[in-house]
Amino acid sequence: MDAKELAAKFMAKAALAVVEKDRQETAKPDDDGKRLEEDVEDCKRAMTEVVIPFLSELKAHFPQDQFSFAPQIDVSDHKFVGVSFRVGDGPITTISTTFGNVLLSHTGASGSSKGVKLVYSQEAEPFISNSGDLTREKISKLVEMIIDHT
Repeated sequence: MDAKELAAKFMAKAALAVVEKDRQETAKPDDDGKRLEEDVEDCKRAMTEVVIPFLSELKAHFPQDQFSFAPQIDVSDHKFVGVSFRVGDGPITTISTTFGNVLLSHTGASGSSKGVKLVYSQEAEPFISNSGDLTREKISKLVEMIIDHT
């Protein structure tokens, strides 16, 4: 290839790169929005199909008044988006789903008058950070940890 041909090849490749960059930038918001909606729906589905039924099962097996929970619902579609529960007379633990992410918080200490919020790190046991982590095994591990620390 001579210099003129190489310059033409470069200009053609650069023009394609600009077109591809523009395509990616216009497609990205739609993809991100779609992914966010899917993540949110996955969390709601996991709360409905796994977490709430498992907590109901726990409540049935615990002694009376020793396990309680209160689901949180999305006002727009009335699906579960979170739940707060208490083991014995211990502090309240909350599982919240926000924008497809899962947050665990533990409020106060048993018998304390002031609530001190502790948030479980997503990198620490029981490793819950997204809808795929809302399994019976991980919720069971969370409740076991709460029992051990109550």
